[in-house]
Amino acid sequence: MHAWRPYLQGRWAWTDYGWYWVSSEPFGWATYHYGRWNYDDYYGWIWIPDYEWGPSWVEWCYNDDYIGWAPLSSYAIFNINFGITFSSGWITPAHYWNFIPCRNFTSTRIIDYVQPVDRNRRIYGETRRGDHIRSKDNRIFNRGVDVNIIEQRTNSRINRVDIVNKDRGNGERFVRDSGRDRIETYRPRIDNRQRDEQSRSTDIRRDERRSNVDRAQGIEQKERQSRPFGRDAIRDRGNIRERIPSERRIETTPKEQRNSQREQIQKDAQQSNETSVRRQEQQREQMQRRQEDQRMREQQMRENRNREMPRYEKQQPQIRERSAPQIREHPQSTQRPPERREESRGNSERRRKP
Repeated sequence: MHAWRPYLQGRWAWTDYGWYWVSSEPFGWATYHYGRWNYDDYYGWIWIPDYEWGPSWVEWCYNDDYIGWAPLSSYAIFNINFGITFSSGWITPAHYWNFIPCRNFTSTRIIDYVQPVDRNRRIYGETRRGDHIRSKDNRIFNRGVDVNIIEQRTNSRINRVDIVNKDRGNGERFVRDSGRDRIETYRPRIDNRQRDEQSRSTDIRRDERRSNVDRAQGIEQKERQSRPFGRDAIRDRGNIRERIPSERRIETTPKEQRNSQREQIQKDAQQSNETSVRRQEQQREQMQRRQEDQRMREQQMRENRNREMPRYEKQQPQIRERSAPQIREHPQSTQRPPERREESRGNSERRRKP
């Protein structure tokens, strides 16, 4: 399952405005045709709205096997004369890109063929840049990858699709009627006069804000000069209260409020991360202390056990008992029986007698 990314659930269509992203998400008519996208490590993908409408705010790259596109970040600035330019040396990270085999580029379900993010870095290193978004015939045109190249890769004919704008509606949809395709999209009308008035009001507010800040700085400087020093300051320290003059109150626009809220959320997230890191360090220190205490207790138990054991003198070597020597029984010599001896003695005596 692919993790959610912009320009992932939908399909591409070739129109009078170039490559148009037809989203299958209910919010696609706004997020993919107005504004930019940024990725935050804590919150994930963040949509930054804008007034300028476009068929798709993406940049392109391709090679013989893959076609890739990535959402433009807030560092991408559109100029009607120069097209898209990037500020502060922006380089699109690898996880911004969606890569798909060339043969599946015209599929109605892009998400089924998008490659995993782990392969993006290897694929991106073998690609070349496509064309950026430009102005053509008083309209924003996203050429991206040439249609002829895609027709060669897909071995198919790519027909132009008409775009039908609606002042009211529920998002956008791809419609096929009587053998001809069209895209019905909700495109609200933004009055240029209203935009100019809003920009003027914001400029006026900025001027008023600057004058208020200058006035507040002058008042604060006068207060510093009129503050007591030395013992008088110590004497009046208990009676000093925070004084905020009415001139220092600054009105903020909704955009600044959103920015401040975003900054506050980021600060809270950073604080929570710091607290979690601090908590992990404390737990690690506690585990080390416990292990060290356990080692000390084991060493103490060994010392106590050695003290309780009696100390004997030198042990005498054990004397092995020698077994009795085995006596061999020699065979007895053959002797005459005693009876015969006696008989022989009698016979000899007889012979001796005369």
